Amino acid sequence: MWLPLVVISVLSAPMPGEAESARFKAAFERGEAHFQKGDFGAAIASFREADRARVTAEVAFDLAKCFEKLGDEPYTAFYYRLYMRRAPSAPDTLDVAEKVGNTIAHVESEGQGFLELDAPRANAITVNGRRYPEPPVALFLAPGDYEVTAEFPTGLKKMSVQIRTGKTTSINFEPLAPPMVPLENALSAELVARGIDAVPTPGPSKLRVASYVVFGVGLAALIGGVALGAASSGDAAAAKNHALPVSQAQGLADAANGKAVGANLLFGIGGAAVAGGAVMFVFSMPEPGMKASGSK
Repeated sequence: MWLPLVVISVLSAPMPGEAESARFKAAFERGEAHFQKGDFGAAIASFREADRARVTAEVAFDLAKCFEKLGDEPYTAFYYRLYMRRAPSAPDTLDVAEKVGNTIAHVESEGQGFLELDAPRANAITVNGRRYPEPPVALFLAPGDYEVTAEFPTGLKKMSVQIRTGKTTSINFEPLAPPMVPLENALSAELVARGIDAVPTPGPSKLRVASYVVFGVGLAALIGGVALGAASSGDAAAAKNHALPVSQAQGLADAANGKAVGANLLFGIGGAAVAGGAVMFVFSMPEPGMKASGSK
């Protein structure tokens, strides 16, 4: 008699992830409703709740739009950058990258730097004495050294952060699991998380170096396209000289057409490479700038 009851209880038990999906859907729909009403503060709270239940690019984008409506540039830049990391192949990536690039350029013109800091399991974050009750924290700051403290249930973690003009400094107090990063990087991350002195500052990221290379290749292709285009125009003009034999004029016209095709090809490749280099540059914006200090 007990077997049917056991079977029924098993079949009616929620599948793994169903509870998270339900929480995500409810919070996301509340966020959308608040956004439509223009209550952007409540929308942010709901979208953040949805983001804790399930990580998606859509929620990062919606959070960026909320802060954009509120005129909060640091958080807008933070969540647009998070959106691009989560959806690097999205069709609007270039548009979003341009927005972020313009914001960082404005920050640089004001003589400031950009600090973005996250600690998902922290109860609060303090930056130079100012306490923020909920991570993440995104700020435009004057250049200099800042003390940052994250309040965890297990205690405090402190770090000294260096802000540089026109640069983005990204910090995450949550250490990554060992399989997710190379051993040497995991060791450095662990030292920083513990607040141990003398953690070596890394050089430019591979993505930053690659962005320079791709941008340079694109620029060279554009210059080559300009040169071929000029040569094509010259041949085309020479072919119109009626004093030339027909065969010679035809040869010049053929050469002009060939050079024009080559110029168009170089323009296409160069334009794509320059755009790709710009996107890679935006993605590589988090620059090294952290100096660890002793934890208390």
